[in-house]
Amino acid sequence: MRLSQLHAWRHETELRGLQPRFDAYWAVNSNRPDGTDAERENYYRQVVAPHEDAFLADFPQSVPEKTAWEVILREENWRSVLRNWRHDGQQIFEFAPDLLAMLADTDVNELPVQNLRMPYDTFYVALAPGHFLPDYNRDWVVDGFYVTAEMCLVDSLRLRPRPPNELIAEQRKQWSDLERIPGALESLRKGNSGSFTSFDSYIAKLLADNAAAQQLYDRYLLDPDAVMDEIAAKVDIRGSGEWRSYLMFTVDFTFRRRDHAPVSLSLTDLLEQPTLRAHYDFVSHRNTVTDGIERGRRSGIPMDTFREDDGHPDDLRNVISDPTVLEQVTRLVFNLVCYLNYPERDQEKRLSDPRIHEKVRRAKGKARKMAEARAHQDGCRWINFCGYRTSFEKRTTLGGTVVGHWRRGHWRNQRFGKALAESRLMWIRPTMVGADKDIVDSRPTVYGTSQSRPPGL
Repeated sequence: MRLSQLHAWRHETELRGLQPRFDAYWAVNSNRPDGTDAERENYYRQVVAPHEDAFLADFPQSVPEKTAWEVILREENWRSVLRNWRHDGQQIFEFAPDLLAMLADTDVNELPVQNLRMPYDTFYVALAPGHFLPDYNRDWVVDGFYVTAEMCLVDSLRLRPRPPNELIAEQRKQWSDLERIPGALESLRKGNSGSFTSFDSYIAKLLADNAAAQQLYDRYLLDPDAVMDEIAAKVDIRGSGEWRSYLMFTVDFTFRRRDHAPVSLSLTDLLEQPTLRAHYDFVSHRNTVTDGIERGRRSGIPMDTFREDDGHPDDLRNVISDPTVLEQVTRLVFNLVCYLNYPERDQEKRLSDPRIHEKVRRAKGKARKMAEARAHQDGCRWINFCGYRTSFEKRTTLGGTVVGHWRRGHWRNQRFGKALAESRLMWIRPTMVGADKDIVDSRPTVYGTSQSRPPGL
């Protein structure tokens, strides 16, 4: 795998000529003071506005200001996504083409999301350029997507609250540190209506919140379904003040130019680059994929614009920036996420350079850690390959013989454990039904396993 072709590294090359302009604007915009409204407005007029005007002047004269802002805000979104991706370990997944074909014949709409967990808070899925939505754009092809998980309620409910004595000791030290910083407590008091009046009032509120969290934790251990159902019921009541989704994540697709090596792009090039984003929000662990789409349609933030003040009430653009491809995007994303939660998945982690991978694999103990560090310095990265060790064979139809039909695959939750209280994902794969046992058409079917390596390794 050539890392230079993947979005995270390619994006640095593409933005090389424009990066100083973006950095200058982001720097002044992020340094807005926390003072009064008048102070903030004055800083905007004197510092931020001139940078905005100069930046907008760099765009072609025929480009509407709103369109130019979409490009600026899109790059700000990429900056945030890539920062999160690096913080979460630069995780990359690649799926074998035949496995993708099998998953494309697997339905996900009626799948309850209760067993879905993101393997990392942010990760990237690399796709063969042009494999997914090949005709989406004449000049650009999809070559992957980032998943950014924003919430998983079940994980937070499983975290045991801190013991009160530990919480008091930790907060007392932090309070002492704030007292040594001139104006720090005064600044916090301005925006927190009494919470920072004194350490005693501050810690009293934290201890009350901690006690409530302990009660919720204890109740969750006794009856997880009841607690999560109760939270979900409150979220959908208008004016309840509750806002706790069970699972919420955003998908940002990446595009590369057709038949072009990575090069520095101009603002005109960025204007032509497509955008494809989706956002899924599930209130309850009992929600299906269809339920999440419906909720987003009714109450989400528009995904076809980075300006959140442009509302689209009761609109599929609250789920995806281009509703015409909602079905394809949803099937791809959820099938891959399901596969990453599948207990019997075929997954192998290897370094991007096969020779260095073998050196690291052979090293033991401290030598292995040193070899890994050296590989990272040399530009190698770990790649999670999925489906490459599973053998797929294709057989042809015999002419003139009536064959059956393909039954689409699907995912289901299988109960297990004491009193069947736990569940796990099971993949019911696409299968041929109603045909002679010797007659199967050309769709891929799993026949066994092999030890073949992913391409390029």
